[in-house]
Amino acid sequence: MNTGTKIRYLREQKKLSQEALAYQVGVSQVTIGNWEQGKSIKHEYITKLAQALDISIESLFTENQHKSMPVKAKEEYPNDGFEIIIKAPNHFFDDLHRKMDLLINKFNTPQ
Repeated sequence: MNTGTKIRYLREQKKLSQEALAYQVGVSQVTIGNWEQGKSIKHEYITKLAQALDISIESLFTENQHKSMPVKAKEEYPNDGFEIIIKAPNHFFDDLHRKMDLLINKFNTPQ
């Protein structure tokens, strides 16, 4: 299992989105996507990435497959629909959540 595949597998096992992992490591979601596609990782992020995925640095880069990380055949990944990814700064989502909370509270309050 190559490093990019391993990063994706471990991220999915921890039920983290690319954005959530990126926040923990201190990089962008695009950077996590690039790493999962096999692009190189700058040395300053290796320790943070290993900590976020709860593995040792050595096991992150070894090619040997760990027993707890089975390789799944393509047909084992269900394609039940599609996923929409919105790329925006975090403050955009914070503001959106505040506005949604205001609307929900307004409609849940008896008048």
